[in-house]
Amino acid sequence: MANNFTHIGLLQHGAVEAGDVFCGELDTPLTKASWKQLKQAFGRASPDWDAVVTSPRMQCAAFAEWFAQKQDLPLVRDERLREIHFGEWEGRNPQDVMTTHPEELAQWWLNPAQVSPPGGESFGDFRARVLDAWTEMGRAYRGERVLVVTHALVIRVIIAHVLQMSDERLLALNIEYGALTRLRVLRDRSGEWASLLAHGCG
Repeated sequence: MANNFTHIGLLQHGAVEAGDVFCGELDTPLTKASWKQLKQAFGRASPDWDAVVTSPRMQCAAFAEWFAQKQDLPLVRDERLREIHFGEWEGRNPQDVMTTHPEELAQWWLNPAQVSPPGGESFGDFRARVLDAWTEMGRAYRGERVLVVTHALVIRVIIAHVLQMSDERLLALNIEYGALTRLRVLRDRSGEWASLLAHGCG
């Protein structure tokens, strides 16, 4: 039974040069400090992983490519693991958005599932693609250990799904840059059994 479990590590990308702004469709490189932190944490030869899956965004894919090459692991880029598209909020910090869309932003902080950024992706569409990727990983990597390099809201949606949390609690989950969340999932004909093993670990 143990070999049928898929172990999935969700790695939040490091801090980015664009700063504390909404980055959904925005490609932005990691800061030098973030690169150093991630290389120190993951640079050692490690038996922990069998494959790497990444969002195609630069802030995720650059490190994923480096790590996969260093560890000689297969790498898959999955469009479904992109961050939500923030529309008119893209590339702007929350303080700036508060001056132009105060009501929408306040409602979004309370429950991102109920409000979409102007011109952005609906939360329903976002969640559907993320959970589609999650379901497929549980099947495609049965018995394996997969490192997934992705974004904060993607990680929140997956954790909320596993723990059956309400949408109102999504942003209560703190996702630090460079933090790793470990989950275990078993998927068979009867359904899915998943558990959170560790959250925010190095």
